Amino acid sequence: MHHNTACSTLYKKTYINPCMDNAQLITDVKELLGNAETEKALNRLAEFLGSDPKYKQLNRLVLQARAQFQKAQRDELQGLVSGEQSKLNYNQVTRQALQIVEWLEEGNLRPETSFPPPPPRRWPMALGAVILLMVLAGGGYWWFQRQEPDLETTQTADCPIDEAFPESSEFNILLRPFQTVAGEEQKPHLIIAKKLDDFIKGLKIDCDFGTLTDVDPDSFFTDADADTAAIRCGANLIIWGTVEKPAPSDSSTIQMNYKFVSQDSFVKLSKLELTGGSELVKVNTLSNIPTGTTLTQSIFESIKLLFGLIAHETGDRSTAIEMLEGYEPAPEDTTAHLLKGMVLAEDYMANNQDEKAWESYNQLLEVHPEYPLARNNRGILNYQKGNYEDAAEDFSVFLKKDSTNAEVLEIRGSAYLKADQLKKARLDLQKVKELRVPDRELNRKIEEVDKKIEEEEKTKASAEAEIRANPNNLAAWNQKAISSQKLGDYKEAARASEVILRQDPDNVNAYLQIIKAYRSAGDTIQAEKAIQRAEAAGISRSRLNQMAPLDITLSPRRTNTIIPLKKN
Repeated sequence: MHHNTACSTLYKKTYINPCMDNAQLITDVKELLGNAETEKALNRLAEFLGSDPKYKQLNRLVLQARAQFQKAQRDELQGLVSGEQSKLNYNQVTRQALQIVEWLEEGNLRPETSFPPPPPRRWPMALGAVILLMVLAGGGYWWFQRQEPDLETTQTADCPIDEAFPESSEFNILLRPFQTVAGEEQKPHLIIAKKLDDFIKGLKIDCDFGTLTDVDPDSFFTDADADTAAIRCGANLIIWGTVEKPAPSDSSTIQMNYKFVSQDSFVKLSKLELTGGSELVKVNTLSNIPTGTTLTQSIFESIKLLFGLIAHETGDRSTAIEMLEGYEPAPEDTTAHLLKGMVLAEDYMANNQDEKAWESYNQLLEVHPEYPLARNNRGILNYQKGNYEDAAEDFSVFLKKDSTNAEVLEIRGSAYLKADQLKKARLDLQKVKELRVPDRELNRKIEEVDKKIEEEEKTKASAEAEIRANPNNLAAWNQKAISSQKLGDYKEAARASEVILRQDPDNVNAYLQIIKAYRSAGDTIQAEKAIQRAEAAGISRSRLNQMAPLDITLSPRRTNTIIPLKKN
């Protein structure tokens, strides 16, 4: 698992209110870290933790991590470290920040640890070149190569493991015996080992696992310790945890931690895009989902997620789907929700099951309605399905985080154009033209939308002339409502349809135009009231759905994901 893709900055936020709750802070900081905004994440943590003396210990660690980050910046700017070493320094600080967030999430406000200093910097480039020449001249090239950090997972001689990983193993899993924090000693890691043994036999690659033997039962095992142990043993994944059973009659409380070991701290997923020919392509990107987390469910339920992720990482998509489909995250395991939804959708698409991927994004967005990568990917799938209104809404949520993303603006503009929301399409496409050099296809779309706007304005003017001649001409009022909707004047579209309903209270098209107008304006409350009025008039939601090319009935899922849009 070596991820080399740089993380894109999806959004920027101002500093938090010190009074904000822990959950919101944790969410914001994880998102910032996922978007490579490490300094801003550390500043937010320092501002929050410094506001209350009870966070003194955690705040000290934050300040320490921030000092290391600033030193890494100075070393990079002065050319004192190589690009590779600079990346390692930044990744170390990111891991420290994630560990602090984890402690805060667990309520562990006084962890008995301090972060190690950054690794010694390498020699400046010019001096390093001289040393390299000297070493080569002296026949010491092999020795010099051994001094370079090995970026692959390689087991060292000081790995305290019960049985060394065989060289043929392509994926190594390291188990640490679970730590008993209360009650009699228990060994849930043995259950995991047995399940791992059964599971590995079904994998299509060479995979192995081993157990650490030098475990101090009284030592708190941190995320940084997990990194060290895994790297020392050449493991791709490490599993550890705690178990608590204060009294014989009590049930055991188990927390299982896992971490995939890589150069990056976040899961690599695919961002869906469309080519000029509307072909779907996948671009690798780093998410803001950490490569490890704590699970609070039963050991058997947690194993489903863990094994699903192992199968995903080893390329066994079908097994990953089978395991993840059977896994239901606990409500408090928010990272697990994201992992299941995003990885399952990715594996569905790898198996050409785009419809199931779309549904996986639907379920994920019920829990995390603002998650930008899922919004982008579902938007692409909605666009391909012809759900242009839904696609535009998904892209709008993504663009709240990255408002100058020309690629997403262009496809949202295309979705608006296909949905006959002409003014919105024009605004998006014109903004794309300002952000990048326009190509022939973009210019063609702008010309097309301009022509349609001109035609619609003439159609609306004609309808208004007929209304002046005959105010009871319901066909003219209906045309005015349709044209106003396309031109972005949603209030006028709703008013025109209300005129029709005053004369024809059962007019289905009038209700439909009112609902669409409110939805397009982002007013889901009024849209729902209009649906209820239609039902009271004897027009069912299913009938409205049959008439409209979008989920006009605002099911609970859609109500949660509607985006407030400015009225034009």
